[in-house]
Amino acid sequence: GVPSDGSGPDRVIDEAAESGWGLLELPARHTPRTDPEAVRAVALVVRRLLDREGASVSERSEDAAPLTADRIAVGTAHRDQAAAVRAALAGLGAADVTVDTANRLQGREFDVTVVLHPLSGRPDATAFHLETGRLCVLASRHRHACIVVCRAGVGDLLDAYPSTEPVQLGTLVKFPDGWEANHAVLAHLARHRITWQP
Repeated sequence: GVPSDGSGPDRVIDEAAESGWGLLELPARHTPRTDPEAVRAVALVVRRLLDREGASVSERSEDAAPLTADRIAVGTAHRDQAAAVRAALAGLGAADVTVDTANRLQGREFDVTVVLHPLSGRPDATAFHLETGRLCVLASRHRHACIVVCRAGVGDLLDAYPSTEPVQLGTLVKFPDGWEANHAVLAHLARHRITWQP
């Protein structure tokens, strides 16, 4: 309902509306886990989703459904990140949006999700952050669009920390490797990248 103002958050919303995916990429930097710039970027994307009065069309109704706070969720890897996003959203008047960790969002569904990438701003890639289930949940809770906020450099981080799991010869791999899955998701998101300097 409201046109883009040309900002990074609005441009990534437009990309996600067009393709179903958006990556808002902030400058590369090692940050604390509750990276204030990334948290603020997530909150601004949510605020602009609400301000722009979007609507979604699906098999559930012949009419477009307004994109309201109860149809948007924010996903994070850690509880302290979720708390920081909640505080930022409250400061922007958007406290009604669901914000939680991947574990707590599992099984739920929203029209649009905004995700703080688990490896954003990290100096290393730990097994926790490479766990494929967490990445899968964060990238699959949406019906219409997923917007990922992430600092640049995650691909380089993954290359610096290759998979160290022992290889078992003669056994079938039953699930994707976290390192490989993260690279695949990043490659997909790269086609929908909007770089932004907050």
